[in-house]
Amino acid sequence: MGAWAADAPSPGIPTTVMVRVVGNRAMALGDAVGGAAVTIKDLETGAVLASGVQTGLGGDLRSIMMTPRQQVEQIYSSKGSASFTATLNLTKPTLVEIAGEGPLKFPRAKRRASKTVLLYPGKHVNGDGIVLDINGLIVQIVSPTPDRPLGIGDGVTIRTTVNMMCDCIVEPFGNWDSRKMELYGEVRVDDKVIGRMEFFHQGPKGIFQGDYTIPKWLKGKDRLTLRVVASDAEGINVGYDEITYHLVPWEQSRDATGRDIPPIGK
Repeated sequence: MGAWAADAPSPGIPTTVMVRVVGNRAMALGDAVGGAAVTIKDLETGAVLASGVQTGLGGDLRSIMMTPRQQVEQIYSSKGSASFTATLNLTKPTLVEIAGEGPLKFPRAKRRASKTVLLYPGKHVNGDGIVLDINGLIVQIVSPTPDRPLGIGDGVTIRTTVNMMCDCIVEPFGNWDSRKMELYGEVRVDDKVIGRMEFFHQGPKGIFQGDYTIPKWLKGKDRLTLRVVASDAEGINVGYDEITYHLVPWEQSRDATGRDIPPIGK
């Protein structure tokens, strides 16, 4: 999308700058993840020359992830993908910091990347543009939800999803193969890990499930945190999600029919 650009002393030469924020080993951060915030800053003066949000689609999977290329060939622009474009009025060669931060829709997964680039008046930056590579994974605990109390001594089933930073699904035998990743859960009380759990793909697509029995010796505690951690094999891309739940005695965690009690406040 376009962006506002700070006025430069006249006569300035219009110079277009294309920026793409992409997930490491993945595609562009598009509208599905809220895009990415982009800032172009003059390193000499500290002035922000342009800022805005990257918008568009994540890109073409086959073109970006599966097509062999020469080093000089375009990757993200060959079939179009999310980008940010600004036109700056430059009067001299300008050293800038170009920074991208996202995905904006997932605050816990948000990361920042930047590059220092020399912009020359009238020398447009196009094609793939300046590519900023963001490391990380988007992990989301689907259930149980935060408003559901957990009973001491009860078994609990945790369901979670793992996505690349572009929102691409991680699953067994998929384009992003969960078999090559580590996924586990931590059970935490008072900032201490009291248990771990394994996760297995159960479906539907992209849903992983793990089971844990809440120890009875937690009687008297009123809070328990479930944390789910995902990592690729090299530890380059890591993400996590966690939810803290209200603990109740086992006999209070279900009604007379044996069903789970309603969420708190319902």
